[in-house]
Amino acid sequence: MIVQYDGKNYSGWQRQEKAVTIQQVLEEKLQILLRHEVNCTASGRTDAGVSAYFQPVHFETEKELDPAKFIYSLNGLLPEDIKVLSLVKTELHARFSAKRKTYLYKMYLSNVSLPLYSNALQVSPDVDIKLMQKFCKLICGEHDFIGFRASGGVNESTIRTIYSARLVRDGLCLNFYITGNGFLYKMVRNIVGTMLEIGKHKLNYAEVKSALFNGYKSKHTAKPEHLYLLNVEYQ
Repeated sequence: MIVQYDGKNYSGWQRQEKAVTIQQVLEEKLQILLRHEVNCTASGRTDAGVSAYFQPVHFETEKELDPAKFIYSLNGLLPEDIKVLSLVKTELHARFSAKRKTYLYKMYLSNVSLPLYSNALQVSPDVDIKLMQKFCKLICGEHDFIGFRASGGVNESTIRTIYSARLVRDGLCLNFYITGNGFLYKMVRNIVGTMLEIGKHKLNYAEVKSALFNGYKSKHTAKPEHLYLLNVEYQ
């Protein structure tokens, strides 16, 4: 099923003992309808505060379901900040069958905090957008992104392929899109944080470029509440 959620009130996707998570809420509501234990698997774990426009999630059941009726009933049980958009029967694994993931980080350019842009990060209009776009091109391709993995990450391999990274300005909006075959723990937020420091000229682009895949360690992590899982592609 495809799930959309606003993550600001949750401690991320994965179940935790002393916190409310997206996975926990989904499993509890599914169990009410299916009347058996349910384990949900998402395409990937989102951090606390991170939202998703399009999060594929799979679960197993032997019951025959009418998708439209089931979605209607499930959404009636779910809170307003978590909703199921579609449901299909498939052999695809939500995580291991995924080929590409796209994240969006929302920003806006203003010296004044704007109420109607509260879902985006406020950035000074003086930021060097061209230099930030140059950084976007730099990170594309297959690289070792260990320098952008936050402590606590447990991935065995830190090699990832970035198919595209784009910084797009539309009026006051400044949106960063990144597509890859997978992402390390807090990797996207660390990329955005580094990019912003370069744009503010607080980090030297040439120095970052020379060290990027040879000992560079990001010390700048962008806030989670402006990050969105935008799309996941399957073969």
